[in-house]
Amino acid sequence: MNYQNTMRPTKKVWLNFYFISILFFTVWMFFFDYQNIFVQYSLYKRWNKLQTDAIDYTFQIQKIKKDKKELASNPDFLEQLAREKYYMKREKEDLYVIIPA
Repeated sequence: MNYQNTMRPTKKVWLNFYFISILFFTVWMFFFDYQNIFVQYSLYKRWNKLQTDAIDYTFQIQKIKKDKKELASNPDFLEQLAREKYYMKREKEDLYVIIPA
């Protein structure tokens, strides 16, 4: 078997104008274009973070709506929230805040 005969089909493909054009276009789009693969990956990561943030915010909104409804109907919950979150106290009452180390 002749070495030149085995190299001829691959040489024909590598030197084909359309193959070179497609190869050049692919390399250009993946690495040199302003919307290259690295930019697309960073945009994808940012989109995933925004999706998780949106889910977290919807849960927070639901919790706030539930607390708002509870505050309007339950005065004991109002007192509990004022004491725990805002450190309010009654008259003649001492309040100690312990901060864990």
